[in-house]
Amino acid sequence: MRHIFSILVILSAFCVRAETYTVLVYHGANPPYNFLADNKQSGIFKDLFQRLGELTGHTFELVPWSVAKGQKLFDEGKIDIEPGVHPSWRSHRLVPGIYTNAYAFSTEVILGRRSDVVVTNPTQLYGKVIGRVRGYRYGDFEQHFGQEKILIYDNISEKELLSQLHYERVDFVMLGDTTADYYKSTVKAYQTFKEVYEISTLPVYIRLQPNLTLLQKQLNKALTQMREHDEIAVIYARYGATLKH
Repeated sequence: MRHIFSILVILSAFCVRAETYTVLVYHGANPPYNFLADNKQSGIFKDLFQRLGELTGHTFELVPWSVAKGQKLFDEGKIDIEPGVHPSWRSHRLVPGIYTNAYAFSTEVILGRRSDVVVTNPTQLYGKVIGRVRGYRYGDFEQHFGQEKILIYDNISEKELLSQLHYERVDFVMLGDTTADYYKSTVKAYQTFKEVYEISTLPVYIRLQPNLTLLQKQLNKALTQMREHDEIAVIYARYGATLKH
């Protein structure tokens, strides 16, 4: 009986295989989450998945795409994982996916050039041109988009949007406050940009292909351990960002 039990333990150990998974990151214009340093992927997501790889035994390969292209590839099953999203942002997709437990929060804001603009209601922005990264979603706030409302100008990245704001090609831009703070602290021309309106603050999760239920459990266990030891907060702080709770 003991011999049979030993065999079962050995067999079960071999069933837990190390796998390689692809992780969608948005090309090098999405700091501090993902950017290029010395022609290598760097940022919060790289460090997060490096640690998750150590805890799960899996290999996570970061693949950079534009938002729109990345979403299409996820729908086609060609990408396994997308980090840093809220389910409401992907509910309209062909493959909404499954999610880990939340590991952080994301605050989406409207950024302007002037500090004297005070916006207390989205209707104050009607008639204005606001830049958005193509493929990003903003939930209930999108009811304010359209003719005779907020006019949306899409671009491929936050980097391009901020350049357009600087050169007065748009009135405002929408992006996450962590990315806004990163650019404001590293690009002198953007230091006077101000948040004029907070769109939302939502928990973010790691999105997975629907068949990856075992990986979902493994990541939840690893994320719990990282949160308990403040490892995620340390990763965010490494790039000048604060982990919201």
